Amino acid sequence: MMEYKIEMTYIGGILSKNAYKIGRGTKPEVKRWMKELEGKARDLGLSLDKKQTIEIGVFGYFWDGKRPDIHNLTEVIADALKKGLGVDDRYFKMVTDGWECGHKNQKLIIRIKV
Repeated sequence: MMEYKIEMTYIGGILSKNAYKIGRGTKPEVKRWMKELEGKARDLGLSLDKKQTIEIGVFGYFWDGKRPDIHNLTEVIADALKKGLGVDDRYFKMVTDGWECGHKNQKLIIRIKV
C-alpha cells in the first residue's frame, strides 16, 4: 500500500458539512478551497481502479480548543477528492487521524492510502 499526504490551509468553520452550502450551491470561499484540493489530488497522478477502497485520513492543526469536529469536514474533503482522484466517494473509508491545538497556522493534513 502507498500513502500520500496533501496539506491544506484550514479556512475555518465554513468547511463544515453544516455550513459550506448555500441553497443548492457551495459558498465561493469553499469552492476555491475544494478546487485547490482537487488539483493537488489530481497532481498526485494516481492511476486508480474506479471501485477500489481508498482510505482517507484527516489530521488537523488548530489554534485553540474551539477546533472543529473533523467528521464534519469529511464531506467537503470527500467531494473534492472525488473529482481529483476520479473515484466515487462511496469507495472512500474516511478516518479521523486526530488533531493538535496551539498552532498559529491552522492546517489539515489529508492522507490518502491506496
